[in-house]
Parts: sequence; C-alpha cells; structure tokens
Amino acid sequence: MNRRALAVVLLAVAVAGCSGGPSRAVASGSPATVQAGTLDGTGYEHAGTENRTLNTTVSATISGDVEMSADRPVTATTPVATYRRTTDAGPALILVATAPAVRPIENQPLVRNPLTTLTPGALVGYLQSTYAVDSLSDGENTTVELLGNETTAETFEGTGTLSGESVAVRVTTASVRDGDEFVTVAAVHPASIEERARVRQLLAGVEH
Repeated sequence: MNRRALAVVLLAVAVAGCSGGPSRAVASGSPATVQAGTLDGTGYEHAGTENRTLNTTVSATISGDVEMSADRPVTATTPVATYRRTTDAGPALILVATAPAVRPIENQPLVRNPLTTLTPGALVGYLQSTYAVDSLSDGENTTVELLGNETTAETFEGTGTLSGESVAVRVTTASVRDGDEFVTVAAVHPASIEERARVRQLLAGVEH
C-alpha cells in the first residue's frame, strides 16, 4: 500500500472511530460575565446566570492531499449570564454565553463553536425567553472589542413578541474564541431605542 492510500485509510479510521461515526462530544463552558464597573451608568443589572443545554451537530472539512468531511454530534452545556435594562419600549437584554470548543474530527486541530450551528433567530430563542422572535433580517455589521480582541458584531432587525404584543426588535451578536471555549454575546432590545453605545461598552467589559 502506498503512502497516499495509507493516509486515506488512517484518516478514515480516525474520523469514523466505529461504524456509527464520530462519538458524541459532551462538554461544558465556564461562565463569562460583564465587569461590575462596566455596568455603572448603563442601567443594566445582572438578572441571573443559568446553564442551558444544546444538542446539535458540528461539521468540518479537511482539504489537501486528502479531502474529507465529518459531522459530530454535540451535547454542549452553556452558562448564560443575563443583564437587563428597563425602558419605556420594553426590556433591553445583554446575554453572555460560553460554549465549549468542539473538534468535529478527533485528533485534528479544527474546532467549532456549537452556537454557530443556530440561526440568529434560534440563537436568540436559545439564550432568552423574554422575546419570542418571529423573523430577523441582516442589518449593519460593525467592529467591536470583546475579551481584548477586535471582532465583527452582526446586527439583525426583525419582529418579536413581548407579553403577547408585537414589537420591532434589534439583535446584535458577537463571538470570540478564548482558549478551549467560545464566548458569545447577544444584545436584544426594542428597535425604537438607541442602544449601540451601551452594547459596545458592555461588550468591551466582558471577562472570562
């Protein structure tokens, strides 16, 4: 058997593991928070932290001499810290979640954030229950600071339901890798209020 054929066999064995495919990854993230001093003057208060569990599948593709793809089932426990500000239009929320970095292919360096398997609307629904978001469309993206790193904050506009009433909402999400975990922050608030400066300030104050 030549080297190329042997490499294909070894990689196939590493990915498959058994006839059922890669084993399920079960892991937890460690809590991230917004620094207390950062909250001063923003009107936001810590409303609690709770663990949420996500069952999903992460994927990866390796290209090169040997090209292959793999899907790996994941059970990820993500601590979610909720910060809340009361406004006349409805509550404004900052949600800080930490998910474990998962390797779709064991013994390979590629890692994935389980939360990125969710659509923006599904992510909002997973992180909080104050707003039931019906639909979201792409808005303006900006560069923000999160855990000392510059990253892209994606903004979405849409419609949600609050206490049975329809309300226009704006959602902002940003995520960075921190060691063996990913920290994801989502801001959810009525679209009628101007919250960009507060969101940027709180993102910069996240610690993990």
